[in-house]
Amino acid sequence: MLQIRDLNVSYGSIHAVRGLSLQVGAGEVVTLIGSNGAGKSTTVNAICGTISSQGSIQYNGKELNGRSTHDIVKDGIVMVPEGRKVFPKLSVVQNLLMGAFSRKASKAELTQDIDFVFGLFPRLAERKSQFAGTMSGGEQQMLAIGRALMAKPKLLILDEPSMGLAPIVVKDIFETIRIIKKQGLTTLLIEQNASMALSVADRGYVMEHGEIRFHDTAHNLRTQDNVKKAYLGH
Repeated sequence: MLQIRDLNVSYGSIHAVRGLSLQVGAGEVVTLIGSNGAGKSTTVNAICGTISSQGSIQYNGKELNGRSTHDIVKDGIVMVPEGRKVFPKLSVVQNLLMGAFSRKASKAELTQDIDFVFGLFPRLAERKSQFAGTMSGGEQQMLAIGRALMAKPKLLILDEPSMGLAPIVVKDIFETIRIIKKQGLTTLLIEQNASMALSVADRGYVMEHGEIRFHDTAHNLRTQDNVKKAYLGH
């Protein structure tokens, strides 16, 4: 579904992503892990067209590099950005409806989709009229994921969904990712929390200093000594 070959991104004299290649197959959950500053979010921004890059980014055989972010979203690629970026002065329901702005959906369809999100995140249902800016970080992350699902993505990109959240909330977020996985939604998961990411992913890529250092099944990465020592706290 997603095929990246020899991706390079530079900020002035800083070569942030160096010859990166990765692929995400239909129905897979693939994780890109690495420490802060490794180049993970830069890679995501290149996929979504928010920064310039060199190399090939193909989605279902169509080249994305050079296309607008708006067109990329219309093709079915939806990102939950790092830092959540909800609309603070809009309610929960209004934020969810904003996620469906690119769709031509009936009121009944939108209501059904909101009910689906509320089923995943009952806490959002309890706060459906609350302004997003007054919610906790964990609730905002739930809302950001729900808003992305309202767009009916074919490829969901989650950029650091556990960042800054309490461990119990992180557990809830990753349980939701497991539910989404069971429904067959193709997902690219960007994470610093390597242990959690590899527990839910099918395959993983380990990124260091702008380059892919390791690539294997999630199970194999969890058992490799060099990966365990560097990223899993063993």
